[in-house]
Amino acid sequence: MGLASTILLGLLPGCMVGPDPTPPAVVVADAWHEDLVEGLSRAEVDPGAWWRAFDDPILVDLVATAERNNFDLRTAASRIREARSLYGIAAADLYPEINANGEAEFLDGNQANSSGLPVSDQNFYSLDLDFGWEIDLWGKVRRGMQAAEFDLQAQIEDARDILVTIRAEVARSYIEARSLQGQVEALRRIVAAQAETVTLAKAQFRQGVVTEFSLLQAQAQLQAFEAKVPSLEYELAAAVNRLSVLIAEPGGPLQDRLASTAGELGVPDPPKEIAVGIPADVIRRRPDIRAAERQVGAAAANIGVAEAALYPSLRLSGQGGYSSTQFDRLVNPSNLGGLLAIEVSWPIFTAGRLRSVVDVRNEQAYQALMSYEATVVGAIADVETALVAYGSSLREQTRLRQVVDTYDRAATLATSRLEQGVDDLESLLDLERELLAAVQDLAVVDGQVAANAVGIYKALGGSWKIEENTIDATATAVMMEDGR
Repeated sequence: MGLASTILLGLLPGCMVGPDPTPPAVVVADAWHEDLVEGLSRAEVDPGAWWRAFDDPILVDLVATAERNNFDLRTAASRIREARSLYGIAAADLYPEINANGEAEFLDGNQANSSGLPVSDQNFYSLDLDFGWEIDLWGKVRRGMQAAEFDLQAQIEDARDILVTIRAEVARSYIEARSLQGQVEALRRIVAAQAETVTLAKAQFRQGVVTEFSLLQAQAQLQAFEAKVPSLEYELAAAVNRLSVLIAEPGGPLQDRLASTAGELGVPDPPKEIAVGIPADVIRRRPDIRAAERQVGAAAANIGVAEAALYPSLRLSGQGGYSSTQFDRLVNPSNLGGLLAIEVSWPIFTAGRLRSVVDVRNEQAYQALMSYEATVVGAIADVETALVAYGSSLREQTRLRQVVDTYDRAATLATSRLEQGVDDLESLLDLERELLAAVQDLAVVDGQVAANAVGIYKALGGSWKIEENTIDATATAVMMEDGR
């Protein structure tokens, strides 16, 4: 076999040892176990920009700001670029490595050339090329490329998962802030009503209608209500500050913005209908499941890398170039010289080290598979829990609205009867306490209903096209800022 034939065989792709990465299969139920409440449907999941369905312009703006500024998302974009570069490193091993070296010597008669021989006045020029190429006979490089590609895809899915989480956390923090604003406002209305009750009690005490004990009781209840306001205001400030961290902007302007719109925008109402699909939709859409699937593929590809190390390797190396005493005649066929070497290496005895590496890769692939299955089970449980939470909060909201309405009508009636001298002050105070508790509970539950709707969207996994565009835009923006 001639030298040209040997090189030609080396250029042909060899076989690839190790298992071919295939998507793992899991069996899930055909429908959700939880009965769907009104407002939830089994239609195919396609949430799109779900936060827009809450019909709150500030929420939409906050999500867009977080997509631009959030530090975790910017870090995720950097990890994607890193993974792409690592793939490029792995792919480079598929090609030969070539290095060029040039040299020029300027000599006179009193000097020797590089061989140590005296020469007359003349110059010496050389241009050398060195190359080395390990032929990928068993697919070691190609399996490494597969692993690097799966790692890249996993990083993209991780970035999507971060984006899904950021959007959900922005919405939840915003809803929490609006809920706390509603609680503070409700408490202040109750305080104002209680202050009127104290004024009425003072007037009736002077008239001898109520006792001093009843007056003191009314004053104490007013003071207790007033004492609750600072605590709620602190919780509100903390919620706004958490939101400011998510959008990576100072908290002060955000607090002013939310305060100035508190009267016109309360807790955003969730959409009238949310499509939850079937469990199979979750496996297809959730980025954490998709990332775990890619990690299984990378682990399988790494088995092939380890197995390829058990077999012989073939490496071509060469050195050659041109040399001349005249620069204008340097690149001339008559001045060309060099050599080509073929090296075969086979690890015959390594005391089981290479076989142990294969065993390690097999166990890592098994662990990746177990992690994938656990992620699927956890994702299904997340959706089931989100459905239960949403349905429970929705039923509680309906009942609390009835309770608040009943207590409000009862308190109005009790105030009128007290003014007429029919009922005592204690009855009105009891009703006002119950009304306050119900109003605050309703404000909390209003926030929980909206937050639980967000939880459903998060558990279902988000919208891919929007997320891909956002991730790419974020990565590009960061590169432009860095001057790359």
